[in-house]
Amino acid sequence: MVKKMYRNNILNILLVVTAILFILSFVLLPIIDSSSHWYVVTSGSMEPVLKTGDVLYISKVDADKIKAGEIITFYSNDRKITITHRCIEVLHQDNKTFFRTKGDANENNVTFLVPQNALVGRVPNAKIFGHAIYAKIPRLGYLSYFIHTKIGFFLLILLPGYLLIGMETYNIFNILQEDKKDEKKSDSL
Repeated sequence: MVKKMYRNNILNILLVVTAILFILSFVLLPIIDSSSHWYVVTSGSMEPVLKTGDVLYISKVDADKIKAGEIITFYSNDRKITITHRCIEVLHQDNKTFFRTKGDANENNVTFLVPQNALVGRVPNAKIFGHAIYAKIPRLGYLSYFIHTKIGFFLLILLPGYLLIGMETYNIFNILQEDKKDEKKSDSL
């Protein structure tokens, strides 16, 4: 009985530590590397490479290091939202750098001319067997959206917290009961 409770406690602790590390990775990585951030893809303009709901790791980079073909994130004209598109051309005019961008899924020739001061960064990638693998976590953004709703916050934050507290309270209660039984046995001897 004690071994089973000990094993359950170890599993609970490992589960909590894993969850905390997973959550902290999203919080600490931008703090450790303040030049990088996480962004959620909100449209299908870059499909099939980047899908709606993907979480992207955006690495800050100097404008002069951006090359045609790279995927960049930039602020919209009103600076209220970020957009992630492929840079199709780098232009230099009057000592300023501009990026012509286009979403991969946009079949029409709608492009954006992005000034360098609107650049947030680029999506890092690695070439593996000739294919670009981008720094993203597929579909995790949906969880982020859901967790910001009242029901999502309750189901994914509060309920697991209450269950964890309840399980630990139950385990402590059982341990105390076992201790009382052991004391009674030793007193009667």
